[in-house]
Amino acid sequence: MRKISKNLIAIIVGLVVGIGFIKTNEVYAAGAVMRITPVANAINIKAGTSTNYQFTLENVGDSDFKFRLYAVPYNVVNEDYDVSFTEETQYNQIIRWITFQDDSGSFVSEPTMTLKAGEKRTILYRIKVPEDIPEGGQYCMIFAESVPNGSKEDGTVSAGLDTISRVSLILLGHGEGETRNTAEITDFKLTGTFTTKSIEASTKVKNSGNIDFLTVYALSVNSIFGTPLYSVKDNFVVLPQTERKFATSWDETPLFGIFKVDFRVTAVDVEERDSHVIFIMPSFMLVILLLLLTSIIILTIMFLRKRKERSSRLVV
Repeated sequence: MRKISKNLIAIIVGLVVGIGFIKTNEVYAAGAVMRITPVANAINIKAGTSTNYQFTLENVGDSDFKFRLYAVPYNVVNEDYDVSFTEETQYNQIIRWITFQDDSGSFVSEPTMTLKAGEKRTILYRIKVPEDIPEGGQYCMIFAESVPNGSKEDGTVSAGLDTISRVSLILLGHGEGETRNTAEITDFKLTGTFTTKSIEASTKVKNSGNIDFLTVYALSVNSIFGTPLYSVKDNFVVLPQTERKFATSWDETPLFGIFKVDFRVTAVDVEERDSHVIFIMPSFMLVILLLLLTSIIILTIMFLRKRKERSSRLVV
């Protein structure tokens, strides 16, 4: 195994947490209860090399079952980061380089094996990198999927119902060659001076480079006197040639208050920040305030007019 940099480890942690598609590393279904460890692997990719890696698949149920292994592209299709496992791009060619060791010891692309009740099995997979590879990142998912009991030799399922369970491992590869780390922060927004609901912040982050990076955000809310009331600081990953939309908020706000709010987003070498005072009040209070302000303005205008008329009479 190659030694992985701390930055790469941080990115894979952010990818697993930030993207949010991995809900659990354990899947329960009738007849097949699987657990996979780990749920992510960060690797360095070098052209012309062949390296073996491994993960553990465990049957924590009380029945034997067959399972198959395969790799699919990992891709996102919009700014909401909806996941696609079908579209191939230059950033998921790694699926073509992965094979798994079957029961005979051979490495094949999609083996089928058996996992006995209570068994914990080490799965060996090989990444054989060609001499000519795209620069930048490579991303894919490895799935272990139970095979229905009624499956035939040709892969079809006989009549009847069965439950298929599936666990996954995300593979994040960083290749050698020119790395372009370029970020752009757009649509940076923070709740305005007056609001009747929660304090909200949002942004979009665009990655026009060829490798993923972490975006760090922080939202803090203090009282007008500086007392900390709420804060959140976290990160999310933006994959190459994608734009990701992000939003966060303080939902448990009081009905009325005056707060100092700070929102900051940092991606690569770009940073956006907004900090200002926000007034929170119920809608009816805002209406009353507007009516009061309008009344003051009208009365002021009337007063000035009368004063001007009196001045005109005195001059005459």
